[in-house]
Amino acid sequence: MDLEFMPYYFWVCMWCSLFTILVSIFDLCALMKHVTMFSEDVFAGLISLIFIIDGVLPIIRNFTDNQMTLTAAMFETLLFVYTFGLASYLSYFRRTPWLIRALRNLMANFAVTIALVSASALAAIYSSDTNLRMLTVDAELSPSLTLATGEKRNWIVNPMGIEKDFPLWGIPYAILPAIGFAVLGYLDQNLTSVIVNRPSNGLEKPPGYHLDLFVRGALTLPACAVLGLPLSVASTVPSITHVISLTTYEVKQLPQGERKVPTKVVEQRATNFLIHVLIGCALFMAPVLKFLPRAVLQGVFFYMGIASLTGNNLFDRMFLWLIWDPAKYPQYHYIQKLPIRRVHLYTFVQAPRLKQRKGVSLC
Repeated sequence: MDLEFMPYYFWVCMWCSLFTILVSIFDLCALMKHVTMFSEDVFAGLISLIFIIDGVLPIIRNFTDNQMTLTAAMFETLLFVYTFGLASYLSYFRRTPWLIRALRNLMANFAVTIALVSASALAAIYSSDTNLRMLTVDAELSPSLTLATGEKRNWIVNPMGIEKDFPLWGIPYAILPAIGFAVLGYLDQNLTSVIVNRPSNGLEKPPGYHLDLFVRGALTLPACAVLGLPLSVASTVPSITHVISLTTYEVKQLPQGERKVPTKVVEQRATNFLIHVLIGCALFMAPVLKFLPRAVLQGVFFYMGIASLTGNNLFDRMFLWLIWDPAKYPQYHYIQKLPIRRVHLYTFVQAPRLKQRKGVSLC
């Protein structure tokens, strides 16, 4: 017997909410103390790699799928490169001698915004002869699911189905996928918190592992169930890039190379709150967002993936493979303390986990 999706999804979310609350009540977040840097670097590197691949893959497909003209594909590639290049350059603009310090910091802080707006303006000016892929946004604020009658579904999901014929056995049947979602949410949320709050980031305010998970279980997941919204997940790459944007770094020169060391972090809630307010406002900005080229967004995704690799020891050690002379290795602390063969062996064992876990984390 087939089950109606929306009420079944409702019960999956509600069971997931219950399991998430129980995890926080019974202090299971304390198990994160057993997570090592090995897993942290693999998880952070995996999410960053997903952003990088999802950013560049559609640009490559423009040339292989034969759905666009060569001119349009080349123009989207230029927009992608321009967005990524300008955002990368402006993010390091504070380290240049140009202009005054206040302007340098302002341009560095709004690097992504400046790149996105200017690239979209260029696309609007020069795209009259090309067929660019634009962001697809519904003109009205309504649920995306269209029923067989041609009407949009109601905002509120009926847990017993539209015609109230959802079988009672479907409620306990939803427990199994709910367990999987609860475990995935537990790992995603807590591993992201562990990475953000690692000692090397220099944060002073203590994290709230159990409170964060409790809020997700008690408020967010029930709202997703009632409104039929996608399950909430931890935004690993935006969280990492947000911490990076609030951090002032000092570049320390090593015997070979250099390394950025955090010296000050502006710990506050204002930017996170405003970010999500603006995300909410985006629901009412469909007339503007439809002029945003997808290539520009892919450039932003690619930049976020690259920027979040900062401080990831796995990729720092993988870059050592590109240096043929060991005498020119940056003198990281593990280079100074361990035999270089042992460092490469550790990296060789760790790197394949990026591929092995990709399918799981994309669920």
